[in-house]
Amino acid sequence: MHEADRRDTVRRIARGGDPDRALAALFAPRDARHDLFALYAFNVELARIAEQASEPDLGAIRLQWWREAIEQAGKGKATGQPVADALGSAIRHHALSRERIAGLIDARLFDVGTKIMPDWLSLQSYLHDTAGTLFMLAAQILGSRNDRLETAAAPAGIAYGLTGLMRALPVHIAQGRVYLPTDALKRHGTAPERVLLRNAGEGLFAVIEELLARAREALGEASHKVAELDERGRAAFLQLRLVEPYLSALEKKRRDPLREVADINPLYRLWRLARQR
Repeated sequence: MHEADRRDTVRRIARGGDPDRALAALFAPRDARHDLFALYAFNVELARIAEQASEPDLGAIRLQWWREAIEQAGKGKATGQPVADALGSAIRHHALSRERIAGLIDARLFDVGTKIMPDWLSLQSYLHDTAGTLFMLAAQILGSRNDRLETAAAPAGIAYGLTGLMRALPVHIAQGRVYLPTDALKRHGTAPERVLLRNAGEGLFAVIEELLARAREALGEASHKVAELDERGRAAFLQLRLVEPYLSALEKKRRDPLREVADINPLYRLWRLARQR
């Protein structure tokens, strides 16, 4: 595949599977955009495994394939898979943390295997290893080496990742996955099994309210930490600007959280990312 075709393919995958991150990448410095698209397309490919694999073992096999492909691509060996080759180039160009990339793959074992989130601590760890790791890798691509990146990425991962999981609740239910913590559901008189049957009762709304509060708290902390970063570091967290309007959409009354995906106006989304602060 020619380089131009590979870039087009990678960008198309990122836009199709993760439009918010892909849109934010367009506002990043030009020299980092393609590598950001590669990172986000890679995340899309990992997320799709749970949708496509009919059995946990098949999902684990696909994740292992990605581990090996990224290892080879990181050494400069062509795999023939455009996203893997593009990410391999980014790894070499920016000395991306292979440990973080491995953690990103390992976190997806939950998606293909466990599928029912046991408690808040497990969810917090999952968000750290997925959304939080993506923030860290994006900052590396952008060339930021601020020693405060980790303290910004942790709450940012919770705010952005938790908001995304609450929005995607109807999609995940259709796939037999529940990311709402089981301990919180039981504390409020319901259970994951009832969520999957779309009959979780009033307890569901209490859990969502609790998670909304956690997301807002994390967003406040992340915003404060991000403001202390250098310009390129802040660029890695641009999509955080979408969390507040998404949270407002999630809080709308008479919305069925098990059947309706909370969304915002596309033009307003663009404006939130483009405006200067």
